[in-house]
Amino acid sequence: MSEALFGTLLIALLFLLFALGLEISISLGLAGVIGLLYLKGWKVGMGVVGSIAWTNATSFSFIAVPLFVFMSGILLHSGIGKGLFTAVARWVGFLPGGLAVASIFSCAIFAAVSGSSVATAATIGMIAIPEMERRGYGRPLIIGSIAAGGTLGILIPPSVPMIIYGVMTETSVGHLYMAGIIPGIVLALMFAIYVIVYALIWPEKAPRMAEDRGSFRDKLHSFGEVAPVAILIFVVLGSMYLGIVTPTEAAALGSVVSMLLAFWYGNLSWRAMRQTFRETVRTTSMVMLIIVFAAIFSHVIALLGAPKALLNAVLTLGLPKWALFAAIFSVLLVIAYALEELSVMIILLPILFPLITGLGFDPVWFGIIMVVWLEIGFITPPVGLNLFVIQNLMPGAGAREVTVGTTPYVILMIVLVAILFFVPELALWLPAQMMPGRR
Repeated sequence: MSEALFGTLLIALLFLLFALGLEISISLGLAGVIGLLYLKGWKVGMGVVGSIAWTNATSFSFIAVPLFVFMSGILLHSGIGKGLFTAVARWVGFLPGGLAVASIFSCAIFAAVSGSSVATAATIGMIAIPEMERRGYGRPLIIGSIAAGGTLGILIPPSVPMIIYGVMTETSVGHLYMAGIIPGIVLALMFAIYVIVYALIWPEKAPRMAEDRGSFRDKLHSFGEVAPVAILIFVVLGSMYLGIVTPTEAAALGSVVSMLLAFWYGNLSWRAMRQTFRETVRTTSMVMLIIVFAAIFSHVIALLGAPKALLNAVLTLGLPKWALFAAIFSVLLVIAYALEELSVMIILLPILFPLITGLGFDPVWFGIIMVVWLEIGFITPPVGLNLFVIQNLMPGAGAREVTVGTTPYVILMIVLVAILFFVPELALWLPAQMMPGRR
Protein backbone atom coordinates (compact mmCIF):
# COMPACT_ATOMS: atom_id res chain seq x y z
CA MET A 1 0.00 0.00 0.00
CA SER A 2 1.35 3.44 -0.92
CA GLU A 3 1.99 6.00 1.81
CA ALA A 4 -0.49 8.43 0.22
CA LEU A 5 -3.27 5.83 0.24
CA PHE A 6 -2.45 4.77 3.80
CA GLY A 7 -2.48 8.39 4.96
CA THR A 8 -5.87 8.93 3.35
CA LEU A 9 -7.28 5.80 5.02
CA LEU A 10 -5.82 6.87 8.38
CA ILE A 11 -7.48 10.31 8.22
CA ALA A 12 -10.74 8.66 7.10
CA LEU A 13 -10.50 6.36 10.14
CA LEU A 14 -9.98 9.39 12.39
CA PHE A 15 -13.12 11.12 11.13
CA LEU A 16 -15.07 7.86 11.35
CA LEU A 17 -14.13 7.60 15.03
CA PHE A 18 -15.21 11.23 15.51
CA ALA A 19 -18.54 10.48 13.84
CA LEU A 20 -19.07 7.46 16.12
CA GLY A 21 -18.87 9.81 19.10
CA LEU A 22 -15.53 8.61 20.45
CA GLU A 23 -13.54 11.14 22.51
CA ILE A 24 -11.20 13.25 20.39
CA SER A 25 -8.14 12.20 22.41
CA ILE A 26 -8.95 8.48 22.14
CA SER A 27 -9.65 8.80 18.41
CA LEU A 28 -6.30 10.46 17.86
CA GLY A 29 -4.53 7.86 19.97
CA LEU A 30 -6.07 4.89 18.13
CA ALA A 31 -5.34 6.33 14.70
CA GLY A 32 -1.81 7.30 15.70
CA VAL A 33 -0.91 3.94 17.25
CA ILE A 34 -2.33 2.03 14.28
CA GLY A 35 -0.28 4.21 11.95
CA LEU A 36 2.94 3.70 13.90
CA LEU A 37 2.43 -0.06 14.14
CA TYR A 38 1.88 -0.25 10.38
CA LEU A 39 4.90 1.92 9.52
CA LYS A 40 7.38 0.77 12.19
CA GLY A 41 6.18 -2.59 13.43
CA TRP A 42 5.16 -3.59 16.96
CA LYS A 43 8.47 -3.29 18.81
CA VAL A 44 9.71 -0.02 17.29
CA GLY A 45 6.21 1.48 17.04
CA MET A 46 5.36 0.95 20.71
CA GLY A 47 8.78 2.31 21.66
CA VAL A 48 8.05 5.48 19.70
CA VAL A 49 4.64 5.77 21.40
CA GLY A 50 6.27 5.62 24.83
CA SER A 51 8.97 8.11 23.84
CA ILE A 52 6.48 10.64 22.48
CA ALA A 53 4.19 10.30 25.50
CA TRP A 54 7.08 10.74 27.96
CA THR A 55 8.57 13.72 26.12
CA ASN A 56 5.28 15.63 26.03
CA ALA A 57 4.09 14.68 29.52
CA THR A 58 7.36 15.78 31.13
CA SER A 59 7.80 19.04 29.24
CA PHE A 60 8.74 21.81 31.70
CA SER A 61 6.67 24.38 29.81
CA PHE A 62 3.50 22.28 30.14
CA ILE A 63 3.74 22.54 33.93
CA ALA A 64 2.35 26.05 33.48
CA VAL A 65 -0.96 24.62 32.20
CA PRO A 66 -2.24 23.13 35.50
CA LEU A 67 -0.77 26.07 37.42
CA PHE A 68 -2.62 28.69 35.38
CA VAL A 69 -5.79 26.58 35.45
CA PHE A 70 -5.44 26.35 39.23
CA MET A 71 -4.90 30.11 39.53
CA SER A 72 -7.95 30.92 37.43
CA GLY A 73 -9.98 28.46 39.54
CA ILE A 74 -8.92 30.21 42.75
CA LEU A 75 -9.89 33.56 41.25
CA LEU A 76 -13.25 32.21 40.11
CA HIS A 77 -14.31 30.32 43.23
CA SER A 78 -12.86 32.64 45.86
CA GLY A 79 -14.61 35.70 44.41
CA ILE A 80 -11.43 37.71 43.86
CA GLY A 81 -12.17 40.03 40.97
CA LYS A 82 -15.90 40.38 41.65
CA GLY A 83 -15.36 43.99 42.67
CA LEU A 84 -13.50 44.65 39.43
CA PHE A 85 -16.66 45.26 37.40
CA THR A 86 -18.09 47.71 39.93
CA ALA A 87 -14.81 49.61 40.07
CA VAL A 88 -14.46 49.88 36.30
CA ALA A 89 -18.14 50.83 35.91
CA ARG A 90 -17.55 53.88 38.11
CA TRP A 91 -15.04 55.18 35.59
CA VAL A 92 -16.76 54.34 32.28
CA GLY A 93 -20.43 54.20 33.36
CA PHE A 94 -21.08 57.67 31.93
CA LEU A 95 -20.46 56.39 28.37
CA PRO A 96 -23.33 55.18 26.17
CA GLY A 97 -23.72 51.50 27.00
CA GLY A 98 -21.46 52.15 29.97
CA LEU A 99 -22.13 48.89 31.82
CA ALA A 100 -21.43 46.81 28.71
CA VAL A 101 -18.23 48.81 28.13
CA ALA A 102 -17.31 48.20 31.77
CA SER A 103 -17.88 44.47 31.24
CA ILE A 104 -15.45 44.42 28.32
CA PHE A 105 -12.75 46.44 30.10
CA SER A 106 -13.21 44.36 33.26
CA CYS A 107 -12.73 41.21 31.21
CA ALA A 108 -9.60 42.70 29.64
CA ILE A 109 -8.11 43.47 33.05
CA PHE A 110 -9.12 40.14 34.57
CA ALA A 111 -7.68 38.39 31.51
CA ALA A 112 -4.23 39.59 32.57
CA VAL A 113 -4.32 37.19 35.52
CA SER A 114 -6.72 34.37 34.64
CA GLY A 115 -5.39 32.80 31.44
CA SER A 116 -8.87 31.35 30.86
CA SER A 117 -11.70 32.61 28.66
CA VAL A 118 -14.36 30.68 30.58
CA ALA A 119 -13.14 31.88 33.99
CA THR A 120 -13.05 35.48 32.74
CA ALA A 121 -16.60 35.35 31.35
CA ALA A 122 -17.94 33.59 34.45
CA THR A 123 -16.27 35.88 37.00
CA ILE A 124 -17.30 39.16 35.37
CA GLY A 125 -20.63 37.81 34.15
CA MET A 126 -21.82 36.83 37.64
CA ILE A 127 -21.77 40.50 38.64
CA ALA A 128 -22.31 42.30 35.34
CA ILE A 129 -25.25 40.32 33.95
CA PRO A 130 -27.67 40.90 36.88
CA GLU A 131 -26.70 44.58 36.96
CA MET A 132 -27.31 45.08 33.23
CA GLU A 133 -30.59 43.17 33.42
CA ARG A 134 -31.70 45.38 36.31
CA ARG A 135 -30.99 48.47 34.21
CA GLY A 136 -32.99 47.14 31.26
CA TYR A 137 -30.14 46.40 28.84
CA GLY A 138 -31.07 44.36 25.77
CA ARG A 139 -30.29 40.67 26.14
CA PRO A 140 -28.26 40.41 22.89
CA LEU A 141 -26.07 43.29 24.08
CA ILE A 142 -25.53 41.60 27.45
CA ILE A 143 -24.75 38.23 25.88
CA GLY A 144 -22.36 39.67 23.31
CA SER A 145 -20.41 41.92 25.66
CA ILE A 146 -19.82 39.20 28.28
CA ALA A 147 -19.18 36.32 25.87
CA ALA A 148 -16.85 38.35 23.64
CA GLY A 149 -15.20 40.13 26.56
CA GLY A 150 -14.46 36.75 28.10
CA THR A 151 -12.51 35.66 25.03
CA LEU A 152 -9.88 38.28 25.90
CA GLY A 153 -8.84 35.84 28.63
CA ILE A 154 -6.79 33.81 26.12
CA LEU A 155 -5.44 36.69 24.00
CA ILE A 156 -4.17 38.94 26.77
CA PRO A 157 -1.48 36.93 28.61
CA PRO A 158 -1.18 34.70 30.48
CA SER A 159 -2.86 32.23 28.16
CA VAL A 160 -3.09 28.44 28.29
CA PRO A 161 -3.60 28.05 24.48
CA MET A 162 -0.42 30.08 23.92
CA ILE A 163 1.50 27.62 26.09
CA ILE A 164 0.14 24.69 24.08
CA TYR A 165 0.93 26.41 20.77
CA GLY A 166 4.41 27.40 21.95
CA VAL A 167 5.40 23.92 23.10
CA MET A 168 3.92 22.13 20.08
CA THR A 169 5.64 24.44 17.58
CA GLU A 170 8.80 25.13 19.61
CA THR A 171 7.96 28.84 19.67
CA SER A 172 8.91 30.98 22.65
CA VAL A 173 5.97 31.25 25.05
CA GLY A 174 7.44 34.51 26.34
CA HIS A 175 7.40 35.96 22.82
CA LEU A 176 3.81 34.81 22.36
CA TYR A 177 2.79 36.43 25.64
CA MET A 178 4.31 39.75 24.64
CA ALA A 179 2.82 39.50 21.15
CA GLY A 180 -0.70 39.13 22.56
CA ILE A 181 -0.73 42.34 24.60
CA ILE A 182 -1.22 44.98 21.89
CA PRO A 183 -3.73 42.96 19.80
CA GLY A 184 -5.63 42.23 23.03
CA ILE A 185 -5.85 45.91 23.91
CA VAL A 186 -6.83 46.82 20.35
CA LEU A 187 -9.57 44.17 20.31
CA ALA A 188 -10.93 45.36 23.67
CA LEU A 189 -11.09 48.92 22.31
CA MET A 190 -12.83 47.70 19.14
CA PHE A 191 -15.43 45.90 21.26
CA ALA A 192 -15.97 49.01 23.41
CA ILE A 193 -16.34 51.31 20.40
CA TYR A 194 -18.91 48.95 18.91
CA VAL A 195 -20.93 48.98 22.16
CA ILE A 196 -20.84 52.79 22.31
CA VAL A 197 -22.02 53.12 18.69
CA TYR A 198 -24.71 50.49 19.31
CA ALA A 199 -25.96 52.37 22.38
CA LEU A 200 -26.04 55.67 20.47
CA ILE A 201 -28.13 54.13 17.69
CA TRP A 202 -30.45 52.16 20.00
CA PRO A 203 -30.38 54.01 23.35
CA GLU A 204 -33.39 52.06 24.60
CA LYS A 205 -31.23 48.90 24.55
CA ALA A 206 -28.73 50.47 26.96
CA PRO A 207 -30.55 52.92 29.29
CA ARG A 208 -28.39 55.50 31.04
CA MET A 209 -28.97 56.54 34.65
CA ALA A 210 -27.61 59.34 36.78
CA GLU A 211 -25.98 56.86 39.15
CA ASP A 212 -23.79 55.59 36.31
CA ARG A 213 -21.55 58.65 36.58
CA GLY A 214 -20.43 57.96 40.15
CA SER A 215 -18.80 60.45 42.45
CA PHE A 216 -15.09 61.24 42.53
CA ARG A 217 -14.93 59.68 45.98
CA ASP A 218 -16.39 56.45 44.63
CA LYS A 219 -13.83 56.45 41.84
CA LEU A 220 -11.00 56.76 44.32
CA HIS A 221 -12.51 53.97 46.41
CA SER A 222 -12.49 51.75 43.31
CA PHE A 223 -8.69 51.52 43.41
CA GLY A 224 -8.95 49.50 46.60
CA GLU A 225 -11.42 47.10 44.99
CA VAL A 226 -9.07 46.27 42.13
CA ALA A 227 -6.02 45.92 44.37
CA PRO A 228 -5.99 42.06 44.41
CA VAL A 229 -6.13 41.89 40.61
CA ALA A 230 -3.53 44.64 40.26
CA ILE A 231 -1.17 42.79 42.60
CA LEU A 232 -1.57 39.58 40.63
CA ILE A 233 -0.96 41.36 37.33
CA PHE A 234 2.27 42.79 38.70
CA VAL A 235 3.35 39.45 40.16
CA VAL A 236 2.53 37.32 37.11
CA LEU A 237 3.23 39.63 34.17
CA GLY A 238 5.58 42.10 35.80
CA SER A 239 8.00 39.47 37.10
CA MET A 240 7.97 37.71 33.73
CA TYR A 241 8.56 40.79 31.59
CA LEU A 242 11.28 42.04 33.93
CA GLY A 243 13.12 38.80 33.25
CA ILE A 244 12.94 37.60 36.84
CA VAL A 245 11.00 34.40 36.10
CA THR A 246 10.03 32.20 33.16
CA PRO A 247 6.37 31.80 32.13
CA THR A 248 6.21 28.48 34.01
CA GLU A 249 7.71 30.03 37.15
CA ALA A 250 5.31 32.98 36.80
CA ALA A 251 2.42 30.49 36.81
CA ALA A 252 3.69 28.92 40.03
CA LEU A 253 4.21 32.33 41.62
CA GLY A 254 0.74 33.46 40.55
CA SER A 255 -0.87 30.34 42.00
CA VAL A 256 0.73 30.93 45.40
CA VAL A 257 -0.07 34.66 45.45
CA SER A 258 -3.69 34.05 44.39
CA MET A 259 -4.16 31.70 47.37
CA LEU A 260 -2.55 34.22 49.72
CA LEU A 261 -4.78 37.01 48.43
CA ALA A 262 -7.89 34.84 48.71
CA PHE A 263 -6.93 33.98 52.28
CA TRP A 264 -6.14 37.63 53.11
CA TYR A 265 -9.52 38.84 51.87
CA GLY A 266 -11.31 36.00 53.68
CA ASN A 267 -12.54 34.27 50.53
CA LEU A 268 -10.50 31.06 50.66
CA SER A 269 -12.72 28.18 51.76
CA TRP A 270 -12.33 24.41 51.65
CA ARG A 271 -15.21 24.25 49.20
CA ALA A 272 -13.46 26.69 46.85
CA MET A 273 -10.23 24.69 47.13
CA ARG A 274 -11.99 21.39 46.38
CA GLN A 275 -13.72 22.85 43.34
CA THR A 276 -10.47 24.36 42.13
CA PHE A 277 -8.47 21.14 42.52
CA ARG A 278 -11.22 19.12 40.84
CA GLU A 279 -11.39 21.48 37.84
CA THR A 280 -7.60 21.64 37.60
CA VAL A 281 -7.25 17.87 37.45
CA ARG A 282 -10.12 17.48 34.99
CA THR A 283 -8.99 20.24 32.62
CA THR A 284 -5.30 19.33 32.74
CA SER A 285 -6.01 15.64 32.17
CA MET A 286 -8.19 16.43 29.17
CA VAL A 287 -5.65 18.81 27.64
CA MET A 288 -2.64 16.56 28.23
CA LEU A 289 -4.40 13.48 26.83
CA ILE A 290 -5.23 15.39 23.66
CA ILE A 291 -1.67 16.75 23.42
CA VAL A 292 0.00 13.34 23.87
CA PHE A 293 -2.27 11.49 21.48
CA ALA A 294 -2.19 14.33 18.95
CA ALA A 295 1.62 14.25 19.08
CA ILE A 296 1.55 10.52 18.24
CA PHE A 297 -0.84 11.10 15.34
CA SER A 298 1.22 14.08 14.15
CA HIS A 299 4.38 11.94 14.17
CA VAL A 300 2.67 9.50 11.84
CA ILE A 301 1.57 12.32 9.54
CA ALA A 302 5.16 13.62 9.48
CA LEU A 303 6.51 10.14 8.66
CA LEU A 304 4.11 10.01 5.72
CA GLY A 305 5.49 13.35 4.48
CA ALA A 306 2.08 15.06 4.47
CA PRO A 307 3.24 18.55 5.60
CA LYS A 308 5.95 18.75 2.94
CA ALA A 309 3.63 17.42 0.25
CA LEU A 310 0.95 19.95 1.22
CA LEU A 311 3.45 22.83 1.11
CA ASN A 312 4.68 21.79 -2.34
CA ALA A 313 1.09 21.46 -3.59
CA VAL A 314 0.20 24.94 -2.29
CA LEU A 315 3.32 26.53 -3.77
CA THR A 316 2.57 25.08 -7.20
CA LEU A 317 -0.72 27.01 -7.22
CA GLY A 318 1.22 30.24 -7.63
CA LEU A 319 -1.30 32.26 -5.62
CA PRO A 320 -0.28 35.40 -3.70
CA LYS A 321 0.31 35.00 0.05
CA TRP A 322 -2.80 36.97 0.97
CA ALA A 323 -5.01 34.63 -1.09
CA LEU A 324 -3.46 31.52 0.47
CA PHE A 325 -3.83 32.91 3.97
CA ALA A 326 -7.43 33.97 3.29
CA ALA A 327 -8.23 30.46 2.04
CA ILE A 328 -6.64 28.83 5.11
CA PHE A 329 -8.42 31.14 7.54
CA SER A 330 -11.75 30.68 5.73
CA VAL A 331 -11.48 26.92 6.28
CA LEU A 332 -10.68 27.55 9.95
CA LEU A 333 -13.78 29.74 10.26
CA VAL A 334 -15.98 26.94 8.94
CA ILE A 335 -14.40 24.58 11.48
CA ALA A 336 -15.05 27.11 14.27
CA TYR A 337 -18.80 26.67 13.78
CA ALA A 338 -18.64 22.88 13.76
CA LEU A 339 -16.03 21.49 16.16
CA GLU A 340 -14.37 22.16 19.53
CA GLU A 341 -11.55 24.50 18.56
CA LEU A 342 -8.76 23.77 21.06
CA SER A 343 -8.75 20.08 20.12
CA VAL A 344 -8.82 20.93 16.42
CA MET A 345 -5.92 23.38 16.85
CA ILE A 346 -3.82 20.65 18.45
CA ILE A 347 -4.69 18.29 15.59
CA LEU A 348 -4.07 20.80 12.78
CA LEU A 349 -0.93 22.53 14.06
CA PRO A 350 1.52 19.84 12.88
CA ILE A 351 0.10 20.23 9.38
CA LEU A 352 -0.65 23.97 9.31
CA PHE A 353 2.51 25.19 11.05
CA PRO A 354 5.01 23.86 8.45
CA LEU A 355 2.75 25.23 5.72
CA ILE A 356 2.47 28.69 7.26
CA THR A 357 6.18 29.01 8.07
CA GLY A 358 7.04 27.59 4.65
CA LEU A 359 5.06 30.43 3.11
CA GLY A 360 7.23 32.90 5.06
CA PHE A 361 4.87 33.86 7.88
CA ASP A 362 6.27 34.51 11.36
CA PRO A 363 5.51 31.69 13.87
CA VAL A 364 4.80 34.13 16.71
CA TRP A 365 2.44 36.12 14.48
CA PHE A 366 0.63 32.94 13.44
CA GLY A 367 0.28 31.99 17.10
CA ILE A 368 -1.69 35.17 17.73
CA ILE A 369 -3.83 34.46 14.66
CA MET A 370 -4.64 31.01 16.02
CA VAL A 371 -5.58 32.45 19.42
CA VAL A 372 -7.95 34.96 17.76
CA TRP A 373 -9.45 32.03 15.84
CA LEU A 374 -9.95 30.22 19.14
CA GLU A 375 -11.70 33.33 20.46
CA ILE A 376 -14.10 33.21 17.53
CA GLY A 377 -14.85 29.57 18.28
CA PHE A 378 -15.59 30.34 21.93
CA ILE A 379 -18.57 32.53 20.95
CA THR A 380 -19.93 30.70 17.92
CA PRO A 381 -22.80 28.23 18.36
CA PRO A 382 -23.32 25.37 18.87
CA VAL A 383 -20.08 24.46 20.72
CA GLY A 384 -18.82 27.86 21.91
CA LEU A 385 -17.65 27.40 25.50
CA ASN A 386 -18.43 30.97 26.55
CA LEU A 387 -22.01 30.54 25.35
CA PHE A 388 -22.49 27.71 27.85
CA VAL A 389 -21.29 30.06 30.58
CA ILE A 390 -23.79 32.72 29.49
CA GLN A 391 -26.63 30.21 29.37
CA ASN A 392 -25.86 29.19 32.95
CA LEU A 393 -25.88 32.81 34.07
CA MET A 394 -28.86 33.82 31.90
CA PRO A 395 -31.36 30.94 31.87
CA GLY A 396 -33.64 31.08 28.86
CA ALA A 397 -31.20 32.81 26.50
CA GLY A 398 -32.45 31.82 23.04
CA ALA A 399 -30.43 30.85 19.97
CA ARG A 400 -31.53 34.01 18.13
CA GLU A 401 -30.42 36.26 21.00
CA VAL A 402 -27.07 34.50 21.13
CA THR A 403 -26.51 34.78 17.39
CA VAL A 404 -27.56 38.43 17.22
CA GLY A 405 -25.48 39.27 20.26
CA THR A 406 -22.24 37.55 19.26
CA THR A 407 -22.10 37.94 15.45
CA PRO A 408 -20.87 41.59 15.48
CA TYR A 409 -17.98 40.57 17.73
CA VAL A 410 -17.08 37.69 15.40
CA ILE A 411 -16.92 40.21 12.56
CA LEU A 412 -14.68 42.48 14.66
CA MET A 413 -12.31 39.56 15.35
CA ILE A 414 -12.12 38.83 11.62
CA VAL A 415 -11.32 42.51 11.07
CA LEU A 416 -8.52 42.21 13.64
CA VAL A 417 -7.10 39.22 11.75
CA ALA A 418 -7.11 41.31 8.56
CA ILE A 419 -5.35 44.15 10.39
CA LEU A 420 -2.76 41.72 11.74
CA PHE A 421 -2.16 40.39 8.24
CA PHE A 422 -1.46 43.83 6.77
CA VAL A 423 0.21 45.21 9.92
CA PRO A 424 2.01 42.24 11.50
CA GLU A 425 4.06 44.66 13.62
CA LEU A 426 0.97 45.05 15.78
CA ALA A 427 1.86 41.65 17.24
CA LEU A 428 5.60 41.55 16.57
CA TRP A 429 6.71 45.02 17.69
CA LEU A 430 6.59 44.41 21.44
CA PRO A 431 8.49 41.08 21.34
CA ALA A 432 11.14 42.81 19.23
CA GLN A 433 11.45 45.63 21.77
CA MET A 434 11.63 43.30 24.75
CA MET A 435 13.96 40.85 23.00
CA PRO A 436 16.28 43.01 20.81
CA GLY A 437 18.08 39.97 19.44
CA ARG A 438 14.89 38.50 17.98
CA ARG A 439 14.32 38.80 14.25
